[in-house]
Amino acid sequence: MSSNKKTKVLCIFDGFGLAVDSENNCISRAKMPHFRKLLSEYQWSVFNADGDSVGQEAGLVGNSEVGHMNIGGLKLVPQLSYQITKSSENNFDLDKQVSPDQLFDPKYFLKNTFSKPEKNKTIHLIGLFSTGTIHSDLRHWAAAIVSAGQSGAENIVLHIISDGRDSDKKSLVATWDGFMKTYSEKIKPFEDKILVGSIGGRFYSMDRDKNLDRVTKGISSMFYNSVSDVFENISIYDVESKSYSSEVFDENIQPVSITQNLIVPNDTVWFLNFRTDRMKQMISMICDRNTEYGLNLTMISMNDYCVGHEIYLNEKLETTRSKDAVGYFPIFKNQPVQNTLAQTISKEGKTQLHIAETEKFNHVTYFFNGGQDKKWTGEDWVVIPSNKVQSHAEKPEMKAKEVTDYILEHGLGKYDYIIVNYANPDMVGHTGDIGAGVTSMEFLDTQLGRLLEVINGEEYSMILIADHGNMEMVGGYTKDSYELTDTEHNANPVPCIVIDSNYKTLNLDRDYSVEWLTHKEIEEKKNTQQALWTAGKLILEL
Repeated sequence: MSSNKKTKVLCIFDGFGLAVDSENNCISRAKMPHFRKLLSEYQWSVFNADGDSVGQEAGLVGNSEVGHMNIGGLKLVPQLSYQITKSSENNFDLDKQVSPDQLFDPKYFLKNTFSKPEKNKTIHLIGLFSTGTIHSDLRHWAAAIVSAGQSGAENIVLHIISDGRDSDKKSLVATWDGFMKTYSEKIKPFEDKILVGSIGGRFYSMDRDKNLDRVTKGISSMFYNSVSDVFENISIYDVESKSYSSEVFDENIQPVSITQNLIVPNDTVWFLNFRTDRMKQMISMICDRNTEYGLNLTMISMNDYCVGHEIYLNEKLETTRSKDAVGYFPIFKNQPVQNTLAQTISKEGKTQLHIAETEKFNHVTYFFNGGQDKKWTGEDWVVIPSNKVQSHAEKPEMKAKEVTDYILEHGLGKYDYIIVNYANPDMVGHTGDIGAGVTSMEFLDTQLGRLLEVINGEEYSMILIADHGNMEMVGGYTKDSYELTDTEHNANPVPCIVIDSNYKTLNLDRDYSVEWLTHKEIEEKKNTQQALWTAGKLILEL
């Protein structure tokens, strides 16, 4: 590969939003001389990264999946979650005008399933039970209960995956109580059929870093006779109390079966998460379990999760998982985005490197390429293994140095384009640990400085963008007399800085090494006619 290319870098700081200085703003509180210097010396804008600016329902915060699909899509990318929400308003009745990417009506599908003599009339609903709307939506849970009840299910068993990342770390019971109150009238006709089968933190079932032992623990709590202890007549309140007393909060609640109403052969399962990356491992493993043990499960889901493409070693079957997912039927299916940035670069005969650590690898590849799990000609993917830790607050530096090392040694000057994701702001922001957040941002700024030294020295170009907000609002706060911990995404806008000799600012009226951004300044910098996808356009124009 040639080593004299004038590389253009699209650098994504994941979860790095802009807000005024506060005790919870890890970005403004951290020593970040290199980032602050960019604000002083180069042209930059502020883009909205939430709601309809990124193809979502108005009022929803941004997230990494949506952000990367928009940045890489070169256009506004309508999100499948919006279609699912619209369909849920009528309990998923099939209406192609409302949801063109819906494949079938689950109510009629389930009626047909339950009519078969060998099938049980029990359905299990599995998903993240959260107010966060990043991976799932409580409106979808309520509609699924109604749809299942109307289809003739005699038992509707809920397998609750607790959040604590996209919601307050101690919000499980509040979310449950709020759900039962908000949707009481809607689900009332079926309330005598509703049972809670298992509870477990997302750290387990929703792992995406091939920590299969964690996922196995989560799955095992959902299946009958797969764990040594079955806890009967234990409520969601008991699980929370026991866990919190041990200083284990929602994200890390040990998976536990709380009734004997668990998954058995000939049951039906409905997966409720609409986002792909944190479901692929769990669904693939359940599909393999279904085949391996001949369980004859019928499984439906809110998205296809790209099942069949998740590769891991199934030691019992002594093979990588099959592309055939027997008994599995997605209700909705994402349509791949066409003419993405990666595709455009390839069509121009250029080379490109996509690099991230494991936690964000799907985002800079699958999501960035518009929901397509493939490389274009001239495109290379590199993943740097993330730390195997309980919380990224333990090692807030994450793999930013290793990612930077690879770019400096194998990327700059060798590729026409580099797309890189730094996971620190989002993953450490999700811990709610302000001290770790500040440490993480200072370390990230050091890596930014290393990049800039070479980019400026060789007259390369770079666009620094973020996909959504998080790190600028972290840690403890008080709301309605409750002490809460901010770990989730927010609706703050994000920066877009063009680092190129042609975009230097000549007349400085602000010294960001001394002063931080004001609310007025952030609002004035917003360009509501442009959103995240503009960054992709800009990198092509440099």
